[in-house]
Amino acid sequence: MSEFDWNQVDFQQLINQFGKEFVIESAPVLLYSKKDKERAPHNSLIAVFLITGAIFSFIALTYFFADIFFSIVIFSIIITIGTLADVILVINVIKSNVYIKPLECWVEVHKTESKNDSNYYCLTYYPIFTGKCHPNEAKNVIFKLYLDQVIGNTTDITQIEFYFKINSQEQSIIEKLGFYFQYSEGKPFRDENINRSDWRFFQYNKLKNENFIAVGNWDHQFEWRNDLEFDFDKLHKFAPWIIQRWNETNIKTLTKEFKRKINWNLRGIESKPKLKPWKGNINTQSYKNQNGYRDMESVNRAISKVIGSNKELEKIKDIKEHLFTFKAYFRDLGS
Repeated sequence: MSEFDWNQVDFQQLINQFGKEFVIESAPVLLYSKKDKERAPHNSLIAVFLITGAIFSFIALTYFFADIFFSIVIFSIIITIGTLADVILVINVIKSNVYIKPLECWVEVHKTESKNDSNYYCLTYYPIFTGKCHPNEAKNVIFKLYLDQVIGNTTDITQIEFYFKINSQEQSIIEKLGFYFQYSEGKPFRDENINRSDWRFFQYNKLKNENFIAVGNWDHQFEWRNDLEFDFDKLHKFAPWIIQRWNETNIKTLTKEFKRKINWNLRGIESKPKLKPWKGNINTQSYKNQNGYRDMESVNRAISKVIGSNKELEKIKDIKEHLFTFKAYFRDLGS
């Protein structure tokens, strides 16, 4: 059966064959926490430090070059505008309560081509979250600078694969095999030490009794609703849990053109299905994404170059003097 391989097919072809309702019904219903939120609008917070730094730099330059040129009018206007901007941004930071939530769900389709009686399909769903908040306050700001300067936006793309088997002669579904995704194994929601190499396959009947797929941690890896029942602290500390269902409005086709627009090649996501159901027991197959830690590796590399690898970072005050340098570093990296 070595002639099998995954090939991407046009989404409309799947719709014509199985109907739009099948795609919607197969999309994983998600549970996400209302307590998953940004500490503050990162752009406003970064701007506060940058503007404040610029004001102090301007004052210092004015002092040193006062003998050559000094205008009290220009000086007053710049200081007033800068201070007002700082005050507005600080108020925005204090009053903000930005929740992170699923925004929409993109989908891609792959299938196998064979002369055998049965073939396989994989529907790859990409639940898109409005953002992601690293539990380390300082690294979170650096991470957002990386996303802004290198990737171009701060939305978080996750991935859930759904496999099913068809009768190639009748073009009818024989069996819904199950789901494959990054499994968080019930670890604490704010644990910094994530494992993006732990992908697990679950049989389709795991969905029985509304056992929805739940967001397991800040990195938006997943576990099952039943897992939460055995994790009392997470279940109650991060309540309420919101049910996210998908429909025709928020399920969208992921195209090659759109991938180029959002710098897909920089995100470390492998689009091609990771399992090969024709090669034996699907439950024992494994997958490791070589680029799965690309974003955090870039963040840690930046910290090592700008501050040093031996310094512990926790709070924003630990990095506020280096924000210009971090921004310039990532800007050069993204150019």
